[in-house]
Amino acid sequence: MQPESLILPEAEHYTAQFSKNRLTLPGDGLAWLQEKRRSGMARFAQSGFPRASEEDWKYTSLKTLTNKTFSLVGQDIQPLADFEQVPYLHSYQIVFVDGRCVSTPPAGEGGHEIGIQILTLSQCLNESPEWLREHFGKAVEEGGHGLTQLNNGMHEDGVVIIIEDNATIKVPVEIVFISRHEGALIQPRSLIVAKQNSKAQIIERHISNNNNNDNDNGEASTLCTFTNGVTEFILHQGAQMDYFMVQTASASAYQVSGVWVKQHRNSRFNSLTFTLGGALVRNDLRVKLCESGAHCDMLGVYSLAGKQHTDNHTTIEHIAPSCSSRELYKGVLNGRSRGVFHGRIKVHKDAQQTDAQQSNNTLILSRNAEIDSKPQLEIYADDVKCSHGATIGQMDENALFYLRCRGITEADARSMLTAAFVSEVIKEVQIEPLKNYLESLLSSKRRCEN
Repeated sequence: MQPESLILPEAEHYTAQFSKNRLTLPGDGLAWLQEKRRSGMARFAQSGFPRASEEDWKYTSLKTLTNKTFSLVGQDIQPLADFEQVPYLHSYQIVFVDGRCVSTPPAGEGGHEIGIQILTLSQCLNESPEWLREHFGKAVEEGGHGLTQLNNGMHEDGVVIIIEDNATIKVPVEIVFISRHEGALIQPRSLIVAKQNSKAQIIERHISNNNNNDNDNGEASTLCTFTNGVTEFILHQGAQMDYFMVQTASASAYQVSGVWVKQHRNSRFNSLTFTLGGALVRNDLRVKLCESGAHCDMLGVYSLAGKQHTDNHTTIEHIAPSCSSRELYKGVLNGRSRGVFHGRIKVHKDAQQTDAQQSNNTLILSRNAEIDSKPQLEIYADDVKCSHGATIGQMDENALFYLRCRGITEADARSMLTAAFVSEVIKEVQIEPLKNYLESLLSSKRRCEN
């Protein structure tokens, strides 16, 4: 750790938390991991939280977050008797409460399919530390902002998923992170490795309390927690991965999610992010197309109300030739909410015959809502096909009038038009129970707003 004089005041609470809890964090006996932890905390102590003066955080202030303190809950976590499930979804489910694993899918006969390993990070550190050493942190950039470094230092448990060569996993893996204690600091760290020609689907959900955004009295949850997660994907040749992020945490919760993806030849990565909950949510999604033939899809829906703030910050690096990417984010903003979209596509000098498409469309339902959209292209190759764009608009009054004339109430008409606006992304969800669940969540949110 740094001498106290070199620690920024905003970092002092967290460096003290690290000193207090470091012996209870996973991998205490592994020198290589402890060095990574010390290095991460030392960098965080010097850099602290990202600031609005930094270009990548220009539209997202963390002042309300830094004015609060959050702490690790500890190891005495009790399983939940019940929590929000996705109706009719059959999945290999692994559940975490305040950062600690409370439930895992059975292994072996009667458990999950052959060709996939589903482990907690703690379990993998105990059973395969050298394998983990070879893969851990390989997709994350060495630098990263201060919150990535905080996770590097204080990450708790998480998931390690390995899909073997040529395996097609028919049942999705569902990772559920549940926040239950006020002021909890939750720092999951996950690693997913898809080997050659493998195929799998991952669903990651973030919820508060026992029920989705509701407490036992049926009132909106005000549980204030801070989740700071990092997930790494490594896709080998020919691998295919569908990744669904569903964020429905408390209206007072903070969540920063860093997803780092490294793709090899002819691999396919399909990411769909749905943000409905949280006071402040920052999604960093960074994909590197390292070998020819790789393709990624980035799609997202963010539906915000009240004073919610969501920042989707994406980066796609076309490093090799003949790679392609498609990006589409749609936002629906009501109340005094604020959305941010910053999409960056970088085409390197050797990435000839790149095909990259990017679009951000926003529907503003309130005169007090605000969107900052910044699509960005950096092209250093000359044989490419790239496009980017953004649209911002209000409800189509002609379409609204058309529906009203046919006996549909104004609230229902607005709900129908909003559903139609986001349907282009929703229809890409190939898991039918998850698709129905998301449509239900979006419909419920619209009814509450009306």
